[in-house]
Amino acid sequence: MSRSRKVEAGAAVSAAMSLFWSKGYASLGTRQIEEETGITRFTLQTTYGGKMKLFLTALDRYLDLLDQSEMLASIDAGLEGIAQFFETRADPTQMHEDGCQGCFLLNTLIEFSADIPEVNKRATRYFTTLRQKFATTLEDTLIDKTKVAARTEVLVSATLGRRNGPRFFIFRETFCRYCDIYHAVL
Repeated sequence: MSRSRKVEAGAAVSAAMSLFWSKGYASLGTRQIEEETGITRFTLQTTYGGKMKLFLTALDRYLDLLDQSEMLASIDAGLEGIAQFFETRADPTQMHEDGCQGCFLLNTLIEFSADIPEVNKRATRYFTTLRQKFATTLEDTLIDKTKVAARTEVLVSATLGRRNGPRFFIFRETFCRYCDIYHAVL
């Protein structure tokens, strides 16, 4: 029987977010979750409803942090704000400590199949927010409004590629060169 440990709920969810972000869902067992977050197996079931519900709670925390981030808010500041958004995403010193693992949401979409409604619900939340922010800014700043939808999709796609660059490059120097080239094209 495991020892009972008291861990504050917010700290436990933050620790779970970091753990799932760096390891993924499938590779974690309840014992490792207990060791690295302080959430006992009993608490995992009774308080969080099991591993999947804890994972979804951690993903919600990630999305809440994104919604509150200055980086996402910068999109509202016109074309300069959009440029700042991409510059911030390209700067490794501006990444969350777990950011070298790429985007937690995109990692989740890669790991899970598209037929898990609870994961899809969170993906829809993120992409809706991102699309709305880009579209509103483009509508407010562009003279030619006929291509707002297409440009919005290009920006959303570029966001996904930028956020996961570190995940696909073994050496940081390679990623930084990629960022420099990408920034020059923008």
